[in-house]
Amino acid sequence: MPGRRPVAPVPAPVRHAAVRIIAFFEYAAILAGLLGVAAGYLLSLPGFLHFGVFLIGAGIALGGLESVVTRRMGFRAAADEYEAYAGAPALIAGLMALLAGACAIASAYLLAEGRWQSALARLAVRPGPALIGAGALAGGAGALMMLNPRGRRGLAWTLFVRVPRAVLGALVLAAAAGAVGLGAWEWLDPRAFDRWVDTLPREFDRLMRSITRS
Repeated sequence: MPGRRPVAPVPAPVRHAAVRIIAFFEYAAILAGLLGVAAGYLLSLPGFLHFGVFLIGAGIALGGLESVVTRRMGFRAAADEYEAYAGAPALIAGLMALLAGACAIASAYLLAEGRWQSALARLAVRPGPALIGAGALAGGAGALMMLNPRGRRGLAWTLFVRVPRAVLGALVLAAAAGAVGLGAWEWLDPRAFDRWVDTLPREFDRLMRSITRS
């Protein structure tokens, strides 16, 4: 209309990705723990090393707990990061982080009490808990490989990324299930497990002889 002044366009608001408070504490705990471990090792201060391992485990466990509760990836510096992994991927990653953090905290306790070497010796003789824990972590990794993050679609992505990754994830998941099963068997019936382990060298030799003959 004549005489009407043109309205200037309103600029879009600028979004600033502020660092999330909980992510700050997660990273701060891990960084402080790494510094404590380094100081304890270099300066021969066992207390610093033990507390550093504890802080690392606490930071990892805090990130895992956040992922489990919110169903969104922990350790996000900004609130809108890793949205494609919300839901089941975040839950699985959170459970894995919780397990890893709990193992680190338990290691710090064993180190502080002077029982670390005896615990390792016990696991060398009775590896059931180690097999179960390693199988659980590997199973989580395999499950994450089989899931498709949100927003990723297309024929090329499916053929060249998603399908090979899902196949590899299924293999990892199967191996993880086997490790958990072996760990549970060793835990419940260690004598039968030991007898089976004793037969492995003979079975391996038999397999190698059959391969060389063919």
